[in-house]
Amino acid sequence: MYFDSPENICLEDHIRGRKKRFKVRIRSYASSNISFLEVKSRNVHGRSIKMRLQRKSKKWDSPLSKDEWDFLSERVPFADELSPVLYSSYSRYTLAHLERGERITFDTNLEFKSISGTVFNPLNGLSIIEVKQGESDRYSPLHKLFRSHPNRKVPLGRTIRISKYVLGRLSTDDTLKPRTYAESLRELNRAAQSAQTS
Repeated sequence: MYFDSPENICLEDHIRGRKKRFKVRIRSYASSNISFLEVKSRNVHGRSIKMRLQRKSKKWDSPLSKDEWDFLSERVPFADELSPVLYSSYSRYTLAHLERGERITFDTNLEFKSISGTVFNPLNGLSIIEVKQGESDRYSPLHKLFRSHPNRKVPLGRTIRISKYVLGRLSTDDTLKPRTYAESLRELNRAAQSAQTS
């Protein structure tokens, strides 16, 4: 579950490419029944920092406690304006190279739900693949494998940069302006249509 302000500060800062921005969410793990309140921030130098607090409530999506609001207030300048704006769920598979400190994640069955309850599946038939490294290494075996994909220059093999939060908000609210993400959304739509017909 993602949070944002009435003015969509988190979303707008992300879409406009501002170096200093925030992402606030509750992440629940079905396998362990554990949930966390998370703040992911990026500073002016482009460095991402993730901070999280394990939830003590029985329901993962119960209202935030005073301690949780305090946690947000210490980290997000506009914390008092935040409220839930989007639900998302997906299945994740992870492969790790321990010696290189490198992981690759595959997110499948991605589903978004608006606060009003409408369900969206914008990537039906597709997966989100992310390479996660301690230090960026464009010459790692994983990056070489992706670059060697014979169809990487067409929609089904092309690298597209868009966060699940941005994708979810733009997919569930047509009043929001995609700005620089308009082309990425078109590529994803074409890829999803191609996956359904192949």
